[in-house]
Amino acid sequence: MSSYRLAALRPVATALAALAVVGGLGWLAFGSDLMRFRTIRFEGNDRASEAQLRHLTNLEMGTPLLTLDLEAAAAGLARHPWVAEAEARRVFPDTVVVSVRERQVRALLLLDGLYLVDTEGKPFRRADAGHLDHPVITGIPPALADAHPSIARRIVYDALGILDAAGSRPGLREDDISEVRFDAESGYTLALRNGAEVLLGFQASDSLSGAFSRLDTLASRGVDLSRPLRIDLGSPKMAVVSPL
Repeated sequence: MSSYRLAALRPVATALAALAVVGGLGWLAFGSDLMRFRTIRFEGNDRASEAQLRHLTNLEMGTPLLTLDLEAAAAGLARHPWVAEAEARRVFPDTVVVSVRERQVRALLLLDGLYLVDTEGKPFRRADAGHLDHPVITGIPPALADAHPSIARRIVYDALGILDAAGSRPGLREDDISEVRFDAESGYTLALRNGAEVLLGFQASDSLSGAFSRLDTLASRGVDLSRPLRIDLGSPKMAVVSPL
């Protein structure tokens, strides 16, 4: 065969070889049993069981790994109340690994029952006996939550800000707080486990540090915060202490 004919056939041979490789890879990915979904592994889940999460992913075993809709699987996991975020990825040849970030309980919210509230202020499920050792946010009428959910969310968010500010002070620990009470007329009040009350009013979040600094000053001057007192920190420049 002449060198001219060989040169002319070389592109054809190259194309056929490329098609063979593509066909082989396609068969390997979609037609063979080697790269089919057989195993799912979850990471980061504690409250959510693997059985529950496996059901919510809705991934069918034996499906070619490359055809799985992992975005839809991750979105399905968001229906579980404990799941804040989820991400799924393929691990060849036959595995899906799902990383889960669960919600952390920050407080309880009293509406028509007790609900768990996460760190972002979202109520996400009813509380049970195993989740009652947290401060309770009270004072939001269920009718207000139904009619004006954005207002209710703001009240919860501000209450969590108060807990954050209170928990960082040396004169008051978050473990001492039993309740953050909201009142449409008087604002926010901290109810302590010893029966004391700390009135905060409607102070902005950037004013809370000053309010709790005044509480620290009271403690340093001998005011016994372990006693049932009413401490009014609503004024930006003073604190009023009275017995209960």
